[in-house]
Amino acid sequence: MARATMFEVVHHALTTTYPADLVKDVAADVLAIPVTHPLVSKTTGADAEALTLANGLPGQSLIITLAVDGGGTGTLTPATSTFWSTIAFADAGDQATLLYIDDTLGWVIVGVFGLTAQPTVA
Repeated sequence: MARATMFEVVHHALTTTYPADLVKDVAADVLAIPVTHPLVSKTTGADAEALTLANGLPGQSLIITLAVDGGGTGTLTPATSTFWSTIAFADAGDQATLLYIDDTLGWVIVGVFGLTAQPTVA
């Protein structure tokens, strides 16, 4: 599997490029989203994927981007969250920025962005 050398986050007309050591590539059919890197580049497989997100550390931020759409929707469910329970990543370019508050409130959504349409938040 090829490793990204740079990672770009697109927000409106602004593109930011990050060094590869901050990015964790997550292959198709790998369901656990890691909290070890601030940027996650996810590839989905052909079938639906039930993605999981463990609790983080207070103040931790995480940007998850669907880099490659393999055809299936990746639905993210965190261990602990406030004001949301799932985010569905359906199209390449779908992105969510999350902030971990604490073990009571868990992950909160800072923002979502999609090139085609925003990821579905429930």
